[in-house]
Amino acid sequence: AKGHDAELAEATEFLAGQRDQALGAIFAAQVIEHMPYERLIRFFDLARRKLIPDGVFIAETVNPHSIPALKAFWVDLTHEKPIFPEVALALCRLRGFASARVFFPNGTGDLARDRRNEGEYAVIASVAPVPAESLSGQDRPPAELQRPR
Repeated sequence: AKGHDAELAEATEFLAGQRDQALGAIFAAQVIEHMPYERLIRFFDLARRKLIPDGVFIAETVNPHSIPALKAFWVDLTHEKPIFPEVALALCRLRGFASARVFFPNGTGDLARDRRNEGEYAVIASVAPVPAESLSGQDRPPAELQRPR
């Protein structure tokens, strides 16, 4: 109704249907905790493959270091398992992202405090940049998706 191009689809199926290096960013809020292990790995792999060089992957989820958030986690029976920030970081690195960090959207910036007090976190990962001169014209992402240098 607002003119947005939206599609209702399962995350891995949607990503599988996209061209490699076609997306500038992928954002998933409160999604990864619903995925069984095999689908979670596939989601991370597809996200890395579908992002343009310098593309950004953001996955926000419940922070199980926060006792109140972990207790509330189990109220939703569709949750598979809590994913600790350290595990999300390791998954990003193991699945080929160039860099990854943890961010607490409502945090104070004090990592030790936020790690145990904030109810959610986001892992933010990026794909390695590829020097433009090393790409042939057909390998380059469409101009509208290339990040200005």
